[in-house]
Amino acid sequence: MNRNIMIQTLRRFKVTSGYKGYYYLLDAADIISGFHTKEKPFATQNDIYIPIGEKHETSFYNVERGIRVVVDKCWKEDKELMMEILGYHAIKCPSNSEFLDAFTFFCKTGKRGIFPCFIIFFMIR
Repeated sequence: MNRNIMIQTLRRFKVTSGYKGYYYLLDAADIISGFHTKEKPFATQNDIYIPIGEKHETSFYNVERGIRVVVDKCWKEDKELMMEILGYHAIKCPSNSEFLDAFTFFCKTGKRGIFPCFIIFFMIR
């Protein structure tokens, strides 16, 4: 997967390399991209947090927390872009797993989601 697209997307949220979670999130997206290719579900802790923790010589808890900090920052910075990536109208910050999956799909395909309110509008017409 193209890391430049992921970095550009994170920078739209004003997330920079000053966040430890920035690197963890990029690594997680690479891992998840492999699962999407295999059409196989992933276990967030075992398949993502633990291997990234080993790579960065930290605990899986620190990886989870670092990613959570970035996801929260993205949510607070630009809810519209977040919902574009998620593909639906969210009323609260998504979980790490939810964001990681949507972020990976968004960066890999460039496809933006369709908000449910637009689906309803077109169904009524």
